[in-house]
Amino acid sequence: MARRSLMPFSGTSMSNDPFFSLQQGMNRLFDEVFHGTRLPMAEREEGLLTPRINVSETENQIRITAELPGVADEDVEVTLDDDLLTIRGEKRTETKEEKENYHFTERSFGQFQRAIRVPHAINPDDVHADMTNGVLTITLPKNPAHEQTRHIKVGSGSGSGSGTTISH
Repeated sequence: MARRSLMPFSGTSMSNDPFFSLQQGMNRLFDEVFHGTRLPMAEREEGLLTPRINVSETENQIRITAELPGVADEDVEVTLDDDLLTIRGEKRTETKEEKENYHFTERSFGQFQRAIRVPHAINPDDVHADMTNGVLTITLPKNPAHEQTRHIKVGSGSGSGSGTTISH
């Protein structure tokens, strides 16, 4: 009984096989489509990297976490300008004395930046940032003095003054 190879194209020239070319093309297509969802930082048109973030909120604070694998604490800058929180920095390449020939590389290096509008008034002196295991966590305590709830009376259009009260 003859044994068949588990390799689908063994014994043939893969570069001339149309199915092999189709498979390579499909692999490239899927890599391009899903490339940004698998990497911690995706590249933008301007050449800047954009860290992946999560933003969550509790009654007392807003918490922002950003994935920054391979970035040193001293290479990260966090600023709060009015309601705009900006995370910027640089992921530096690793230097080795030996030369390497890469077959492919998926790791990203370079400058990164991400800006987020903060929905509540925040006292910049109360903001806390901490980096642990490549994850930057920024805690922004809410300022209760700046919380505003407005009740707006909605009229019926006839000018009668009766209407509905809406809370924000």
